[in-house]
Amino acid sequence: MNTGLSVGKNLLRYIKESSGLNKTNFVIPVGRPVRAYLRVIPTLSTQHDPLDLQLLSDWRNKYVKSFLTEFHAHPERTAKWLSEYVHKNEGKILFMLETLEGERLGHIGLAFIDWDTGYGEADAIVSGGASPSGLMKLALQTTLKWAKEQLSLTSLGVRVRSDNTALDFYRKVGFQEVKRVPLRIEKVGDDTNWYEDEGLVEFDAALVYMIYRSE
Repeated sequence: MNTGLSVGKNLLRYIKESSGLNKTNFVIPVGRPVRAYLRVIPTLSTQHDPLDLQLLSDWRNKYVKSFLTEFHAHPERTAKWLSEYVHKNEGKILFMLETLEGERLGHIGLAFIDWDTGYGEADAIVSGGASPSGLMKLALQTTLKWAKEQLSLTSLGVRVRSDNTALDFYRKVGFQEVKRVPLRIEKVGDDTNWYEDEGLVEFDAALVYMIYRSE
C-alpha cells in the first residue's frame, strides 16, 4: 500500500471513530458558494442519531426495489447495520446530505474500497425526494472528488441494477458503463435477494458496472 492510501485508510477510520452526537461531526461543503454539506453519519452504537435512523429506514423502504437486498427496514435494524457492518468495515463510510439550515435531504456513501489498489465505489446513494434540482449530482461529484484528493483513491465506480431509473443519473454524474452481469432472484421469507449469475440466459435485471471518468 502506498503512503497516500495508507494515510487515506487511517483518515477514514479516524473520521468514523470521531463522529457522533456528542462529538464534532466531520463535514464536506458542497458547492461554491456552499449550497449544502455532507455530514458523516455516526456509526458507533452509542452515537446513533435517532432521526438519521428513521430517515435511513424510511428512504430505504421507499426505494427498496433499487437494492440487491429487498427487505422492510426499521430503525432497530438500521442501527444494527450501522454498528456491525458500516462501522467495522474499513472500506465503507456514509454521509448525510444536509442544507445549511440542517434539513436532511438524502445520503451518499463510499464502499468496497480496496486500499491496496486504490479502487472504491459510490454506494447507498438515496435522495429523500426533496433535494433541489442538481444538488444530489453535485453532492456525489463532491464525494468522489474528496475520495480522490483526501483518500488517494485512483479509480472509482458504481454498481446499479439495470431496472433502476438512477442509471441516467449516474451517466450525468460522469460514470460510464463497462459491463453487465445477469442477476438471479432468491426469496427467503419476506426478503428478496439478487445475486450475480453469468450463466443465466433469461433474467429480469442485470447488475451494471460503471466507472467514473470525469475529473
